[in-house]
Amino acid sequence: MDIESSGETFTITEDASAKRFTLSHAGTVIGHVDYIDREAGADDTAEGTIRTFTHTEVSPEWGGRGLAAQLVRYALETSAEAGLKFRTTCSYVHGFLQKNTEFDQYLA
Repeated sequence: MDIESSGETFTITEDASAKRFTLSHAGTVIGHVDYIDREAGADDTAEGTIRTFTHTEVSPEWGGRGLAAQLVRYALETSAEAGLKFRTTCSYVHGFLQKNTEFDQYLA
């Protein structure tokens, strides 16, 4: 998916083999959100696959443009559309989820 920010185009994609969503500019990866997928266990309230977001990073020179928020939103929306429930150990994703309660129904 392409997004625009400050007159520049960025691309967000999922790299399932690396278990991450990436943010690229002019063909260079400048950010990512990592995740781990696992099947729900006996102690989980959700069923099926649970995706845990573990880390978010955008190169410092691209900071302050809202790119991390757009990257995380895409990762969460894509995961929800795939029928996944999710959790996070990433402080950035945690803060994003606190501000964006439309994702509450997908929390595991």
